[in-house]
Amino acid sequence: MMVASSRRLPAAVAFWWAAVLFAPGPSCGIGFAQDGDLNLLLDRIAERSATRPEAKDWRAMAVSVATEMDKNWKPNKTTRVRKTVEVNESGRREKVIEARQTEKGLTKDITEEFIREAEERSGPKDKPEEDKSQSGDDNKGMRRSLSLEELLPFSEKARRDHSFTRLPDEIIEGQTVYVLESKANVKSEKLWEGRYFISPESHDVIKVRLTLSKNPKFVKEFSTEMDFQVLPDGHFFIKKTWMKVDAGMVIKHIRMVIEEEYSDIEVF
Repeated sequence: MMVASSRRLPAAVAFWWAAVLFAPGPSCGIGFAQDGDLNLLLDRIAERSATRPEAKDWRAMAVSVATEMDKNWKPNKTTRVRKTVEVNESGRREKVIEARQTEKGLTKDITEEFIREAEERSGPKDKPEEDKSQSGDDNKGMRRSLSLEELLPFSEKARRDHSFTRLPDEIIEGQTVYVLESKANVKSEKLWEGRYFISPESHDVIKVRLTLSKNPKFVKEFSTEMDFQVLPDGHFFIKKTWMKVDAGMVIKHIRMVIEEEYSDIEVF
């Protein structure tokens, strides 16, 4: 799929990759240096996750920015899309409000073009509603690989595939946080590894920095950073995502940085 992508990536195709989503500091007073304490910390994180209310139906505003890079990772073209996102039992639906593209210092409105390309990629009109998306059918596989269950492997079952290490605490936005590092026990395209930043008070994951433990064929790098938020009613959501993609072959190559930020989240 990535090999067949053209050097000039269409706007809608670019957002296929975005379908949705630290300075060292002193240690906290509570320590988890021993293996038993580390397991206790992992248990607390898992318990916190299990007690969160489930958000099956929700909507939000989102801003996505995809930047195509040259071989030196200098920006070539940036596409910024403002949209609404709605999730319910039928799946995820996105409605583009505005799409603007900047290239060589010039910015143009590509809203109609972006929507048309997305509709063309979504397939025949008679396809089941859950198979349609502003980002195209192929993004369903990417959404699976970016599921929270796989990104946050703290359940008893998911932990069997990873080894965890407690690192020195850090400070994020003035708050001291626990830092855990995970390594996949067996390298796989479905397993992520990296660092998790944990609130000492609530044991919520507030940030991650991850890469695939094994890159798919023709993928040189696929890494992500995510910020999370807990709403006043206790629902846990992704707040901001950042992804770096380096994939393809010499002639046809994708080098992109994609960012997406959510706001005005409503849970029904």
